[in-house]
Amino acid sequence: MPEKTDNPLRSRVTLVEVEDTIVERISNQSAPRLEVTVLESVEHLLTASSLGTLECEVVVLGKALTDPVRVAQHVQKLDKNIQIIILSTVERSEDYFRQIEFSPFLGDAVSLIAADKLEELKSIIGRAVKRAHRRCSYSREAKVAGVNGKSGHANRDAIHYLGNVLDNAPIGMLTLDSNGRIQTLNKRGAEILNVRERDVLDTSFPGFFMPVDRIRLDRVMTEKDEYVGHFRIGQHGEDARFVEISATDYVSRSGQPGNMVILHDVTDRVAAEQARVSAAAALQASEDRFLELAEVLPMIPWEAKAATQRFTFIGGNAGELTGYAKKDWYKVDFWSKLLHPDDREKAIRTRQNNARRLQNFDHEYRIITADGETKWMHDIVNVVRDNHAKAKKLRGFMIDVTEKYSKNAADTDPD
Repeated sequence: MPEKTDNPLRSRVTLVEVEDTIVERISNQSAPRLEVTVLESVEHLLTASSLGTLECEVVVLGKALTDPVRVAQHVQKLDKNIQIIILSTVERSEDYFRQIEFSPFLGDAVSLIAADKLEELKSIIGRAVKRAHRRCSYSREAKVAGVNGKSGHANRDAIHYLGNVLDNAPIGMLTLDSNGRIQTLNKRGAEILNVRERDVLDTSFPGFFMPVDRIRLDRVMTEKDEYVGHFRIGQHGEDARFVEISATDYVSRSGQPGNMVILHDVTDRVAAEQARVSAAAALQASEDRFLELAEVLPMIPWEAKAATQRFTFIGGNAGELTGYAKKDWYKVDFWSKLLHPDDREKAIRTRQNNARRLQNFDHEYRIITADGETKWMHDIVNVVRDNHAKAKKLRGFMIDVTEKYSKNAADTDPD
């Protein structure tokens, strides 16, 4: 493509399959010196990029694209100076972030903006334009150095610097030959594999993985699948580690094809997830045992919406204790109608006030059963909050304490 300039009077951004409202926003908010070009399809972008006619500093990929990271890789492969901005839905932003993070040499050239952060788009485009201009400036300086006979020294310095960066990267990076044998790896890669570099060169990379994982690993290496999952290194026990893997085609200095592999250690994340699953299973088992016990005791486990007091769950023995079928409990205002008229106002006020304060509580009140009998209930209530610190649900247990009140009445009866 024609060489870009650092001229601040001319900067160019190309929008690909971007929504009309966002195009209008960019056009209205951009500086006068920023030229905006709109492409209706990604095919037009890929064609222009391949022909070298894509004249811009920044490419913005719209939310409609199904695989924007792969498009970004294609553009970057043909022109390293172009900066790319990917617009994403909130739901897909994390997935795209991981793909960018694991794509070799792509992360620095790509910015990701979720739908809820569009107000930042103007400033991000501005920064991307400046980065693109700097890269073009560096390219011209390198060419000038080459013309003056200084390119050899500059190249050696650049190679040395890049080697240090890759060797100290926080993720594992390996290169493999066409047979899957390790040719190079950085420090983090050696740590993840728990080996020394000199001991592992020219050994089989799949050999580090459990046999059950090697079929999936082969698909990642040969088909470049974007696999969201974990591969286990080593046997069960303290030394076993879990990694996420991405791979891309690679050609060595000698021209031999192979793969570049990125290893991301997710052992801690897997351990945390396993602990969460175990805790959830233990909690569920505990709840199941408690509910089984609650079914045979004179109590009614329940759950209701905090705002309306309408029941969303009721224990199976509610009918036995009150005479009302379970389906009746799910009707609007059933609880307030169940209350004794003399206790109704106080009981409702107690629930509402404590729910508003997000305060767990207990109280006692009378109810009228289906056959007209009066029963005393001791209600123990837990207030469940939502993400905005507002009362979302109430959970509790109504315990029949009528016998206690009957005994107290008998003890105070003078006869």
